[in-house]
Amino acid sequence: MTNLGSTIRDFARKAVSLVSKHEFARIYTHYDVDGIAGGAIVAKALLRAGKSFQISFLKGLNDFEPENEELLIFVDMGSGYSEKISSIDSDVVILDHHKPDGEIRPKKTLVHVNPHIFAIDGTYEISASGVAYIFARELGENRDLASLAVLGAMGDKQKFVGLNGEILKEGLEAKCLEVRQGISLPSGKLSKSLSMSLEPYLDFYGKEDELKDFLRKVGLEDKEVDELSIKEMQRLADAIALRLLKLGAYEGVFEQIIGKRILLNNLPVKNSSSLVDIINSCGRLGATSTAFSILLGDEKALNQGIEIEEKFKHEILEELVKKRKDVREGFCIRYLVMDNAQSTSPIATVFSRYLMPDKPLIVLNIKKDGNVKVSARTTEKIARRLDLAEIMRLSAIKVGGVGGGHRVAAGANIRKESIEEFLKEVDRLCCAMLA
Repeated sequence: MTNLGSTIRDFARKAVSLVSKHEFARIYTHYDVDGIAGGAIVAKALLRAGKSFQISFLKGLNDFEPENEELLIFVDMGSGYSEKISSIDSDVVILDHHKPDGEIRPKKTLVHVNPHIFAIDGTYEISASGVAYIFARELGENRDLASLAVLGAMGDKQKFVGLNGEILKEGLEAKCLEVRQGISLPSGKLSKSLSMSLEPYLDFYGKEDELKDFLRKVGLEDKEVDELSIKEMQRLADAIALRLLKLGAYEGVFEQIIGKRILLNNLPVKNSSSLVDIINSCGRLGATSTAFSILLGDEKALNQGIEIEEKFKHEILEELVKKRKDVREGFCIRYLVMDNAQSTSPIATVFSRYLMPDKPLIVLNIKKDGNVKVSARTTEKIARRLDLAEIMRLSAIKVGGVGGGHRVAAGANIRKESIEEFLKEVDRLCCAMLA
């Protein structure tokens, strides 16, 4: 890697030095694509270095109680839980890309590897799996793990600039990655891929006649995604671009889905869009061990993952159809309140990127125990003027909860009785930052 990553590499080297003093590591990682991919990178790198490990997938650290282990490694979490990490009586390595929420005062040795510490943008330029990859590269050769880092970056909708661009380059050199001209669509029948796609979301679900007409006009009936020629890809890209314009999608989605396809040559599914969808679905439905096994090359787990993905996408697409009319207007935000939904993050993402991109969108999911999981999303254009991570953090603190994340994608955990006050504070802060 170039000088851009020299300082963060120095800290990754310190993390490797700390890990080398232990034979066993307890890994805790997030349950989304980036977290699972990052966890797989750390696990593979440790195995190659002759270390043993145990891995767990978490939604957060709010109720986390560490086991009595000598070394804990946190991937895609930890930076936003300074008080919790400060209470841990173990050696700790944090490989994260979320904004730190304060100073960590470790009881033992801590190595905190986070791009924000080095003035590198953790929202777009490197994901947690990218940080895990830098750690793995300092632990051994491990350039073949670049495919997992790219998968995690795609899961977090990042750009291939800065450190992400360097990781992509290393993967191309190691031949574990390929970049081809095309569109980021899942493999399979084109009609099904367009109908079931969440990224890009094209609003074809349940609209068979409209989809048939769309495919007829571009002359691509009965086609497979992976068999399209370059000319057919271009016709499809033009038609999708027009469709997105009519939907009112945020212009930033175009560069992420149109122009190139990334192939993962050493993973069980080569189409990166397909694998992102499978791992995301498994994570959201609690099948994290299945997702992890897929990334380790388990064919049986892959078949299970494909079934889970189908179920998950149907549920989300049904919710999108039902809930569009339930989105409410604030002064500077929109919000949607849901009851015990399977997952709110993809719903918040679709609404904020494709259907209602002109205001930040807050989705609140009320659980049966009275806890509320909040997913907040906005566009990069709006995020230049406000910081959702800070808004979630401050608003949650005001009602006795916790929050944080990134400028464009953040979250919080609050109580049901605090919803009204929380939304008022979120709206107030958004208006203040946008003024």
